[in-house]
Amino acid sequence: MTSFTRQVTDLNGARHVLTRQLGRGGQGAVFEVKGGRLAAKIIFDSSPSRREQLRNQLTAVKRLPLADLEIARPLEMLREPVLGYLMELLTGMQPLSALCNPPKATTSVASWYFQTGGLRRRLALLARTADVLSALHGRGLVYSDPSPHNIFVSEASDATEVRFIDSDNIHYVSSAGLPTVFTPGYGAPELIRGASGVNSLTDAHAFAVLTFQTLSLVHPLIGDAVANGPPEREEEAFAGAMPWVDDPSNSSNRCSIGIPRSVTLSARLAEISQRAFGAGLAEPLQRPGVSEWAERLHAAADATVLCQECHGTYYMNAKQCPWCDAPRLGFVVAEFQLWDPALGEGSELVSRPSGDRRRPVIVAALALTDGESRVITRRLATGQAGRDGQRPVIDLKFEGTRVTLQSLDGASYRLTSPTGARSASVGPKPSSILLKHDEASWRLHLGSPDALYRVVSFTARKGGTK
Repeated sequence: MTSFTRQVTDLNGARHVLTRQLGRGGQGAVFEVKGGRLAAKIIFDSSPSRREQLRNQLTAVKRLPLADLEIARPLEMLREPVLGYLMELLTGMQPLSALCNPPKATTSVASWYFQTGGLRRRLALLARTADVLSALHGRGLVYSDPSPHNIFVSEASDATEVRFIDSDNIHYVSSAGLPTVFTPGYGAPELIRGASGVNSLTDAHAFAVLTFQTLSLVHPLIGDAVANGPPEREEEAFAGAMPWVDDPSNSSNRCSIGIPRSVTLSARLAEISQRAFGAGLAEPLQRPGVSEWAERLHAAADATVLCQECHGTYYMNAKQCPWCDAPRLGFVVAEFQLWDPALGEGSELVSRPSGDRRRPVIVAALALTDGESRVITRRLATGQAGRDGQRPVIDLKFEGTRVTLQSLDGASYRLTSPTGARSASVGPKPSSILLKHDEASWRLHLGSPDALYRVVSFTARKGGTK
């Protein structure tokens, strides 16, 4: 397939003009279809056997329970001599690889990183990607070839839509010895060695690689020793025979490029990366699953604050912006705790022993920078995972010493004062609460008073210093 516009015909006789190339991999290329919300995958191997295999695979995929997942559904095969198919695809999307590799003409990587959404957006996109993969695994299916080339994201730097393309990759777990397809650099070591077929843990390896690469702009297995070595060294690295770039006990493959992981990885993301590329590289059963990645990526995105100087985002535990060194301004942390009426009046807040006292169990936390709005979703309000977990529940805005709350789902939510003596409600009209440093805040109740549910307490945090 060349880069110029060409026309293809589907099996129903409808003609489609292909415009720009959206992505390209080892099996084929994906093109935008002119005049609609469609894309076409053109497969390089047009042999009769490959055509029959594709027809059978697309028929099988159409029968799978995928309608509620962010996966571009296959619609119709194309007529000969072209081998390929049409799929659904939202307009204004681009491959995730566009966030992994700065253009060669880029003079400031940091500026480009901000322009493409910064740290918080990358974390959110990756978390939503993990949600889709996790839901797929929950149905006994595997994607088989996750890579930044076949996962598409919104082009707009403030949007976080995700779509998996190449649905012909989706199938049930396969056995060792059967033909497998994976993108070089993302295939799990056991696939490269032929010791395994595709499964949820081979998907997890590929996802871990693309996550590390999207956040830090460096492949976790390609350090200086691999990048500057002979071609076979890269093959050894992908097969798990080289230490990863941040191996704490072996510095022979350190990487001198990319963004420091102290900036891009939270402590929990650094820990899960070590498991993925340390013990998990050689032993798949030691590898963290995609659902664990999803939880940690969502939590990391929630824990970011916005720099008022350079507009970059960074983790709230830093005292100054790592991008421009500006002091961190004051912010608010919304802590999600558990409330159990069965514990008795005055003791409803679920806690656990900590030293010589008990501390509330915190199940999630959301940071709000002064002047910034953020949304409590169902994921935060009820712990709901996946696509439904992204539905908005309450809008929060922090300004000066006040947090303004507004219901987004039409429901009314209860606020209680620190002592419980007073109460108010949060509805479709904005209402606000006053915060003071080192003082307990009003609690936002997110459930029925006769069952275990989550409550939110708001804590004002002081700014950092240089």
